[in-house]
Amino acid sequence: MAQQDSIRPMLLEARREVSIGIRASEEWQPSYKKHPATFKTLLLHEAQLEESVAEYLAGLADRAPNYIDWSLIPEPVQVTAASSPLANKDDAVWEGEALDLTKAVIEAITLLVATGGQYGELEYGIDLGITSLSESILVAAREQTAALVSQVTETNRKLIREAIKQSIARGEDVDGTIARIKKVINNPVRAEMIAQTESVNAYGRGLYDFATTTGAKTKTWEALAGACKICAPIDGQTVPIDKPFVLGNGKEVMHPGCHPRGRCGAYYNYD
Repeated sequence: MAQQDSIRPMLLEARREVSIGIRASEEWQPSYKKHPATFKTLLLHEAQLEESVAEYLAGLADRAPNYIDWSLIPEPVQVTAASSPLANKDDAVWEGEALDLTKAVIEAITLLVATGGQYGELEYGIDLGITSLSESILVAAREQTAALVSQVTETNRKLIREAIKQSIARGEDVDGTIARIKKVINNPVRAEMIAQTESVNAYGRGLYDFATTTGAKTKTWEALAGACKICAPIDGQTVPIDKPFVLGNGKEVMHPGCHPRGRCGAYYNYD
C-alpha cells in the first residue's frame, strides 16, 4: 500500500502531461494559442480540473449506494419503475456532496479564471496585476464554481435514479444495481467532458471580467473553424459588452464557452 501511495503522484503527473499534450494538439479557436504561455497554463489547469473531478466522482461512486433506500428493492429486483427508490432526497446529504465537490474543483476554477484575465492583460496591453488572489478573480471563481457544482450534483442524482430504473427493467439484484450505479457515476469520459467545458467557461469569464473592468465597449464572437450550428450563426457577431450573444439554439451567453467541449472565443473592442 505504501508503495502504491508513493507511485500514485508520479502516475497522476504522467497522466496530466499526456492530457496536456493531447489537448494542445486539438483544434482551438486561434486566439487561445496567441500567447503560448497562457495557453499552456490553460491546458495545465484544465488537466488539473479533470483530475479533481475524476477523483470526486470515483469517491461518490463508492458513497452513492448509501443514499438508496434498499428496503424498497426486493431481491431480485421485480418492482416497477414507477415505484423505484430514488437517490436519497435528504438535502443535508447532497449539501455535503456539493461541499465536497466545491472543495475539489475551486482551486482549478480559480486558476482558470485568473488565466483568462492574464490573457487579457497580454492581449490588450493593460496590466491590472491579476493573480489568483485578486478579489475580482475570487468572486468570479466562486460564482463559476457554484454554477458547476449545482449542475453536476443534480446530474449525479439523475444518473443514480436512471441506473436504478435500468436495473429494475433488467431484473438485476442489489449487487447488480450497486455495480450499475458505480459504473454510471465513476465515468472518466464524463470527467473529461466536464473539465473541457468548464475550463473554457472559467477562462472566458476571466477574460470577460477583465474587458468590462478595463472599459471595453463591445465584444465579437470568434467561432472555431467548422463550428457547429449553435456557434456558426454568430461568428463575427458584435454586441455591446453588457449584452448577451444569442446562439443558434436561442441560448444567451455573455462569453464563451456555450456548450460541452466548446472552444470558440471572443475578442473585445475598446473603440
